[in-house]
Amino acid sequence: MGRQSREKAHADLVGGLLDARNDLATERFDAELAAAEGGGRVDPQTARVLKWWQRESVRALVEHARAVVPPALTALEEAASEAERGVKSAARSWGRASGDLEAASDARPAQVAADGTVVPPADLSAHRRRLLIAGLTPVRKD
Repeated sequence: MGRQSREKAHADLVGGLLDARNDLATERFDAELAAAEGGGRVDPQTARVLKWWQRESVRALVEHARAVVPPALTALEEAASEAERGVKSAARSWGRASGDLEAASDARPAQVAADGTVVPPADLSAHRRRLLIAGLTPVRKD
Protein backbone atom coordinates (compact mmCIF):
# COMPACT_ATOMS: atom_id res chain seq x y z
CA MET A 1 0.00 0.00 0.00
CA GLY A 2 1.44 3.37 -1.02
CA ARG A 3 2.00 6.47 1.06
CA GLN A 4 -1.20 8.14 -0.17
CA SER A 5 -3.29 5.07 0.67
CA ARG A 6 -1.79 4.86 4.18
CA GLU A 7 -2.28 8.58 4.69
CA LYS A 8 -5.92 8.25 3.55
CA ALA A 9 -6.45 5.37 6.00
CA HIS A 10 -4.90 7.43 8.78
CA ALA A 11 -7.08 10.42 7.81
CA ASP A 12 -10.20 8.23 8.01
CA LEU A 13 -9.09 6.92 11.41
CA VAL A 14 -8.31 10.35 12.82
CA GLY A 15 -11.49 11.86 11.37
CA GLY A 16 -13.61 9.08 12.85
CA LEU A 17 -12.02 9.46 16.26
CA LEU A 18 -12.52 13.22 16.21
CA ASP A 19 -16.13 12.85 15.09
CA ALA A 20 -16.81 10.30 17.85
CA ARG A 21 -15.56 12.49 20.68
CA ASN A 22 -18.01 13.54 23.38
CA ASP A 23 -17.46 17.28 23.88
CA LEU A 24 -18.50 17.65 27.53
CA ALA A 25 -16.39 20.79 27.95
CA THR A 26 -18.43 22.63 25.30
CA GLU A 27 -21.65 21.49 26.96
CA ARG A 28 -20.35 22.83 30.28
CA PHE A 29 -19.24 26.08 28.61
CA ASP A 30 -22.74 26.54 27.19
CA ALA A 31 -24.36 25.88 30.57
CA GLU A 32 -22.04 28.31 32.38
CA LEU A 33 -22.54 30.96 29.70
CA ALA A 34 -26.32 30.55 29.85
CA ALA A 35 -26.22 30.85 33.64
CA ALA A 36 -24.08 33.99 33.41
CA GLU A 37 -26.42 35.46 30.83
CA GLY A 38 -29.49 34.48 32.84
CA GLY A 39 -27.98 36.03 35.97
CA GLY A 40 -27.27 39.29 34.19
CA ARG A 41 -23.47 38.95 34.46
CA VAL A 42 -23.08 38.70 30.65
CA ASP A 43 -25.27 40.51 28.13
CA PRO A 44 -26.82 38.48 25.25
CA GLN A 45 -24.55 39.99 22.56
CA THR A 46 -21.38 39.16 24.52
CA ALA A 47 -22.69 35.63 25.15
CA ARG A 48 -23.22 35.13 21.39
CA VAL A 49 -19.71 36.43 20.60
CA LEU A 50 -18.09 34.21 23.26
CA LYS A 51 -20.02 31.16 22.07
CA TRP A 52 -19.07 31.87 18.44
CA TRP A 53 -15.34 32.12 19.20
CA GLN A 54 -15.40 29.10 21.48
CA ARG A 55 -16.88 27.05 18.62
CA GLU A 56 -14.35 28.46 16.15
CA SER A 57 -11.55 27.48 18.52
CA VAL A 58 -12.78 23.88 18.67
CA ARG A 59 -13.28 23.74 14.88
CA ALA A 60 -9.76 25.08 14.29
CA LEU A 61 -8.24 22.50 16.61
CA VAL A 62 -10.15 19.66 14.92
CA GLU A 63 -9.09 20.82 11.45
CA HIS A 64 -5.49 21.14 12.63
CA ALA A 65 -5.57 17.53 13.90
CA ARG A 66 -7.15 16.33 10.65
CA ALA A 67 -4.38 18.04 8.65
CA VAL A 68 -1.37 17.20 10.81
CA VAL A 69 -1.92 13.80 12.46
CA PRO A 70 -2.41 11.52 9.40
CA PRO A 71 0.86 12.57 7.67
CA ALA A 72 2.66 12.36 11.03
CA LEU A 73 1.45 8.78 11.55
CA THR A 74 2.55 7.86 8.04
CA ALA A 75 5.96 9.49 8.60
CA LEU A 76 6.38 7.53 11.86
CA GLU A 77 5.63 4.27 10.03
CA GLU A 78 8.12 5.14 7.29
CA ALA A 79 10.78 6.16 9.84
CA ALA A 80 10.36 2.87 11.71
CA SER A 81 10.71 0.89 8.47
CA GLU A 82 13.76 2.90 7.45
CA ALA A 83 15.34 2.41 10.89
CA GLU A 84 14.76 -1.34 10.62
CA ARG A 85 16.36 -1.40 7.16
CA GLY A 86 19.28 0.65 8.50
CA VAL A 87 19.90 -1.71 11.40
CA LYS A 88 19.80 -4.74 9.10
CA SER A 89 22.19 -3.07 6.68
CA ALA A 90 24.58 -2.10 9.48
CA ALA A 91 24.49 -5.66 10.85
CA ARG A 92 25.30 -7.07 7.43
CA SER A 93 28.15 -4.59 7.02
CA TRP A 94 29.51 -5.46 10.45
CA GLY A 95 29.24 -9.16 9.69
CA ARG A 96 31.12 -8.77 6.42
CA ALA A 97 33.80 -6.59 8.04
CA SER A 98 34.28 -8.92 11.00
CA GLY A 99 34.00 -12.15 9.01
CA ASP A 100 30.97 -13.21 11.07
CA LEU A 101 28.60 -14.57 8.41
CA GLU A 102 25.86 -15.18 10.98
CA ALA A 103 25.96 -11.54 12.06
CA ALA A 104 25.93 -10.55 8.41
CA SER A 105 22.53 -12.19 8.02
CA ASP A 106 20.93 -11.18 11.35
CA ALA A 107 20.19 -7.57 12.26
CA ARG A 108 19.03 -8.30 15.80
CA PRO A 109 21.52 -8.38 18.69
CA ALA A 110 21.97 -11.73 20.40
CA GLN A 111 19.89 -12.31 23.52
CA VAL A 112 21.71 -13.90 26.44
CA ALA A 113 19.80 -16.09 28.90
CA ALA A 114 20.42 -15.96 32.67
CA ASP A 115 22.66 -19.03 32.43
CA GLY A 116 24.87 -17.28 29.86
CA THR A 117 23.70 -19.17 26.79
CA VAL A 118 22.85 -17.27 23.64
CA VAL A 119 19.15 -17.41 22.81
CA PRO A 120 18.53 -17.52 19.07
CA PRO A 121 16.26 -14.75 17.75
CA ALA A 122 12.61 -15.59 17.23
CA ASP A 123 11.36 -15.81 13.68
CA LEU A 124 9.27 -12.68 13.32
CA SER A 125 8.91 -12.79 9.56
CA ALA A 126 5.20 -13.65 9.77
CA HIS A 127 4.51 -11.41 12.77
CA ARG A 128 2.05 -8.59 12.18
CA ARG A 129 3.23 -5.03 12.80
CA ARG A 130 2.61 -3.62 16.25
CA LEU A 131 -0.55 -1.54 16.28
CA LEU A 132 -0.63 2.11 17.23
CA ILE A 133 -4.09 1.63 18.69
CA ALA A 134 -5.13 -1.78 20.03
CA GLY A 135 -7.85 -3.56 18.11
CA LEU A 136 -7.21 -1.94 14.74
CA THR A 137 -5.96 -3.87 11.75
CA PRO A 138 -2.65 -2.51 10.48
CA VAL A 139 -2.41 -1.19 6.95
CA ARG A 140 -0.25 -3.50 4.84
CA LYS A 141 2.46 -2.15 2.54
CA ASP A 142 1.93 -4.24 -0.59
